[in-house]
Amino acid sequence: MIFFEITAVVFLGLVLGSFATALSYRLPRDLSMVTKVHSQCTSCGHNLGYRDLVPVLSWVFLKGKCHYCKAPIGLQYPVIELATLALCLLFYSVYGLKPETIAIFALAPVLISIIDIDLRYKIIPDSLNLTIFLTGVVALGINTYFAASPVSFLTEQGEAAIGGTLIYGLGSLLLRQTAQVIMKREAMGLGDIKFFAAAGFWLGLNANAAAMLMILSGLSGIILALVWKKRTGEAEVPFGPSLIIDFIAVLWVYPSAFMTVQ
Repeated sequence: MIFFEITAVVFLGLVLGSFATALSYRLPRDLSMVTKVHSQCTSCGHNLGYRDLVPVLSWVFLKGKCHYCKAPIGLQYPVIELATLALCLLFYSVYGLKPETIAIFALAPVLISIIDIDLRYKIIPDSLNLTIFLTGVVALGINTYFAASPVSFLTEQGEAAIGGTLIYGLGSLLLRQTAQVIMKREAMGLGDIKFFAAAGFWLGLNANAAAMLMILSGLSGIILALVWKKRTGEAEVPFGPSLIIDFIAVLWVYPSAFMTVQ
């Protein structure tokens, strides 16, 4: 049974990883994720076939080159796919693979694509922050359905989730405004504020989770800023990647309360 579940998670992770690469490529370019469009080589524009789109393996067997024009295919594609798979395996280790936990796996491609997009373009698309929030709503709804007492479960966990959204969102906004007054410059982007609000839905009112996220965000933010400025010389630092990694770490140590059916 464990072997079957791990095999299923690996397959799911690779499929979601392929979806994450599509998110990372299309969203910053304002390309539709809904309209059915053939995947194409970014160099020659040739429509890609199924053999060109197998996660990780296609890149390996094609030796990192387009099957048609032989143009190099960026290493970021297999890296994104493997990172999404690793995150799915992490979620599996914490929550297992059950009907009431399946929604959290949808977070994996969203979180990984945010890391890639923010590193490249210094933005966190609103659609991805909204997806984090809505995925939490779906997860809460599924777990409410399986709960022994659905009404009390929804009331208790729903209030905590909404409370977490408000506290994390308004708290980070207050921090941003205070830092602007003191430092005379923008210290945190609005995309980061929206991410905190969406993450707050998952973390709820757990004080330990909040403290851990606050400490990790501060430390990782300082480290990232120092490394980024040294390597690029840029004053504007994309904090999204460190926030995502911190959020994942907190979800690992303090599993979301509404993901445990009572």
